[in-house]
Amino acid sequence: MPKCSTRLSPREEVTKSLIKTLLFCLILSLAAVAFAQETADDDDSSLENLPVGVDLLEEFIRGHVALKTVDTNFSQWPFLRRELNEIPGADSLLAPFLFKMMELRGGLREQVTIYQFGGSHIKPGWFAGATENLFDNFFEEQSENPGAPGFRFLYKGINGASFTNQFNNDEVFASYRDLKPDLIVISMGTNDAQGTYSAQRFHTALTKYMEKMYKYSGDTPILFTLPPDSYKNGVPNPDVVKVANEIKAYAAEHGHAWWDLQQVMGGPGSFSTWQNQGIGGKDMVHFNAQGYRLQGQLLYEALLRAYKSYAERGE
Repeated sequence: MPKCSTRLSPREEVTKSLIKTLLFCLILSLAAVAFAQETADDDDSSLENLPVGVDLLEEFIRGHVALKTVDTNFSQWPFLRRELNEIPGADSLLAPFLFKMMELRGGLREQVTIYQFGGSHIKPGWFAGATENLFDNFFEEQSENPGAPGFRFLYKGINGASFTNQFNNDEVFASYRDLKPDLIVISMGTNDAQGTYSAQRFHTALTKYMEKMYKYSGDTPILFTLPPDSYKNGVPNPDVVKVANEIKAYAAEHGHAWWDLQQVMGGPGSFSTWQNQGIGGKDMVHFNAQGYRLQGQLLYEALLRAYKSYAERGE
């Protein structure tokens, strides 16, 4: 019995090839749509709890305007590296805090509190005061409830404080719990970088301090402000960068945020510039009131940039 021929005509071959191509393109398109939807779902998951009733576009615009306004604070300090003045990943790492800020601005929350602990850099209150004053203006001028912004920036500074010598200071650890802050800011590292530095010793001290702190702080978001530039033995202190890198690595591993003050200042060796400008101390470690206020203003800018980014992602 003769076999039936299955040979296709040239025209049928072209049609078959075209159908295969169209099917392949359709499959690729469906896969791309599915991937895009999955990605969008992932992005939305971190923003699904944004405050109800808050106009995110308006918050983005107000954040933008506030950042433009603060530009004038830095016009006389061109040596600052403000392009680096950001908190990497803040819109996710600090999301609970930024959420509460939006609630406060929208009249949905009565108070938001930042608590900063560190050494002599923050003890006089010039740093915290500058940040708080700017945020007070931000909330009062642009809030639906002017006159009662409810923003607090609490602080405690101890001369010579380090991750090593504060481990047994139970009063400080208790404050992380008792003050019920919405954001904890840890500003240590300068004293750890002075003297004879040991990476292993510092890593151990940092780890022990933080493990103890977690017992008091719960799930409160944590922001490390990395140590500012300083000198040691008459030259730029190379251990400042080492301390900063250790803290960055720890923060990345444990889901905390960090802000690199040394880089924003101008990088290693920039303390000399601050001193020449009359805002750095003769000891090449500490700053005067104007220098600390400038640092507080820079932290405000970094946090406000995070706020703006958080609003932008939710649009």
